[in-house]
Amino acid sequence: MTTNRRILVDNATLSGVERLIGESQTVNLSNIDNDILCFEKLITAILFSDAIIGVDDYKDNFRSQRLKNFGFVDFLNIETEIYDSLARNAANFAKDMVFSFDGSKPAGDVVSFFESLRIDPQLRWDIFVSSEYLTLSFLVNDTRNAHYESAIDSIFRNESTDAGATSAGEGFLPNLSIEQHPEITDIKGLVRAFASSNDRYKGESSKSLLDRLVFGYGWTAERSHFYNSVAAMKEADAFLAPLRDAFCESCCRIESRSQVNNLLHRLKSRTQETLVKIVDTSGGARFAMKLPFFTAYFISKTDNPKQCIDLALQTRDIGVFRECRVILHNLAHLSNQDRYREVNSILGFLEQSCASLLKEYAVTTEGGLQTSISLGLSGPSIGIGTKLNQIFRAYRNKPFARVFRNIAQDMLNVERLGGLHDKLCSSVRKRKDAMHPQIQVTPKFMEGRGNERGRPAKL
Repeated sequence: MTTNRRILVDNATLSGVERLIGESQTVNLSNIDNDILCFEKLITAILFSDAIIGVDDYKDNFRSQRLKNFGFVDFLNIETEIYDSLARNAANFAKDMVFSFDGSKPAGDVVSFFESLRIDPQLRWDIFVSSEYLTLSFLVNDTRNAHYESAIDSIFRNESTDAGATSAGEGFLPNLSIEQHPEITDIKGLVRAFASSNDRYKGESSKSLLDRLVFGYGWTAERSHFYNSVAAMKEADAFLAPLRDAFCESCCRIESRSQVNNLLHRLKSRTQETLVKIVDTSGGARFAMKLPFFTAYFISKTDNPKQCIDLALQTRDIGVFRECRVILHNLAHLSNQDRYREVNSILGFLEQSCASLLKEYAVTTEGGLQTSISLGLSGPSIGIGTKLNQIFRAYRNKPFARVFRNIAQDMLNVERLGGLHDKLCSSVRKRKDAMHPQIQVTPKFMEGRGNERGRPAKL
């Protein structure tokens, strides 16, 4: 069976790849791990597609170089009226999201997002002599080792950069909600409330994550909705930047937290399994699959990231990748009859393909076997629940299949690359003022405590 499987990649992914291959300079050195994940997304998109498409909506001073750097990507010029409609719907979706606080901790839907990212933020007072500064801090087990949290913070910084370079509309910030304070609906209102309730208040901490996380949550929601809508319009699959995949995973967690946690846990704990699934009688399915971390394989066969891209373009027509494209194509085009049996049958073939890929392309480093975990959805309709239904509105009452990479697992893969990490970074060009930005971290055991240096911040 032949396929014409098209995959849409977003501009944030391509920006990360440009930094890794040295086409643009790196200022934030904590970006590098995320850039490797973006590179992995592009490599995977190449391997599992017959063609890659993008959206040509970067502003003029960024646009021409991007088209040059990725000649194998077909960049789409979407008619202004259609683009504006898609962006407007995406912005409305983002504005409907709520970033809530209950006391000093995030609450509600945003908690699922932070669970997907494996981060634990808390509002705290940062105390310096007689002055107190409002901050949103990461709670960590070891403040001397916050490499992962620094990388996640840098991803949120990238969302702001992406928003500034893209010709998208405004008005995508989520609503802010504070338990027992309905009058507070945005960050400015929140800061004013804290300022008026604390005589020692001197401003927001320069290391605070508050603005970045709220902005990033809204922009990530907007872009996730936008790109999935474009993909549906072009009959393509969407392979989005790692933070946006985490957002999509969080929407799945909102709808079925126990199922998602169970699937991911089972696949992590059972090394021999390559796919686990939960199939409803209606034919809807949630599944998790284990695949090689392809970047490790391709960099082990080449000298630099650019050569990896060329090798992936040559490799995509090898039999096992063609077979996977057929299987994923079938998941996205389910028939109306006996969906339960059909989904089980297709997922059975997918499990065999995952096992073949692991055997052929998984690399073992000093950190262990390099494998990635993806959460998948499939079924005849996505009209199941609120958030999931909204983000995939364009697929309503259509056959549907989506796969989201687990960012926490892939960050672990980067940590375990060992010597291959140096080869992956061999083309990175550091700007003269390149640095690791400082972030605010607090020992986890201080979550409910205060001392002379800080305490939880509550209204």
